[in-house]
Amino acid sequence: MHDDSGPVRYKPEIHIPGPVSYLLLGIVVLSVIFAALIVVIPLPLYRLIGNSLEAGVAFVCMCICLYAYRYWSGRVILLLAAFAFGEYGLATIFWYLYSLLPLTALLGRPFVFTTVAELSFLGFMLFFIAGFQIEGKKEPIPAVYTWLLLALFLIIPLMMIDTYGITPRTVMLLVQFVVVEQLIVVTISHGFFRYPLIWAGICAQCVFSMLYGLRETLFLYYPSWTIPLPLAEKTFSLYDLSSIVGPIVIASIALLTLGLLDYLVQQGTNAQPA
Repeated sequence: MHDDSGPVRYKPEIHIPGPVSYLLLGIVVLSVIFAALIVVIPLPLYRLIGNSLEAGVAFVCMCICLYAYRYWSGRVILLLAAFAFGEYGLATIFWYLYSLLPLTALLGRPFVFTTVAELSFLGFMLFFIAGFQIEGKKEPIPAVYTWLLLALFLIIPLMMIDTYGITPRTVMLLVQFVVVEQLIVVTISHGFFRYPLIWAGICAQCVFSMLYGLRETLFLYYPSWTIPLPLAEKTFSLYDLSSIVGPIVIASIALLTLGLLDYLVQQGTNAQPA
């Protein structure tokens, strides 16, 4: 929770610049359109475009948050969000070069789910967990709800461990689901679920993290699982179709940035100038 005893550094009547709003909303719309294009664009090209957009959008949102931190409020949550977006952009570049670039794919693909990139993707969520805890005031939540939510998120990873044993991939999946559960709990317990854009961004990020983890474990173990798409007259393996994780995380980054700016506007409207 921020300290209200000191001078307020942000202006009392701040607003989100129109171009920034249109840019972030345009990114969300673009991500939805791009997700549908997986049935049209060849998969290698789709992954190249997707990873490039992920990194690019992450760096753009990092710059927006740094600007807002410098000129609007100085809230730590903006700085942590900028760190989250920046390290995600770098991790995405590493992930692509290590696992999908033709020269290194054969070397990196079998080990992609246990590289430093995964730690960076987890770090993205940890930055927001820390930011929400610092910025917001914790609200009482019955402990039973937290334990039930944790049990719900542990079902799939524990089933994977029971089937395939303790391996780097199954352990990473377990850790990923636990971090996702903690992100949801902290978002709810510190009141940020009341901000629709932030909540939508968090939900999209959680869907991305879980789907990505399942793609690199369960879907990888069952390459024969396919889904026919009659309109496209194609049949995709569930593994290949789950490449839509790229557009999902693009949307989540844009929504989180727009949500944080909207949060600042709502906070600033009721603030007294320094």
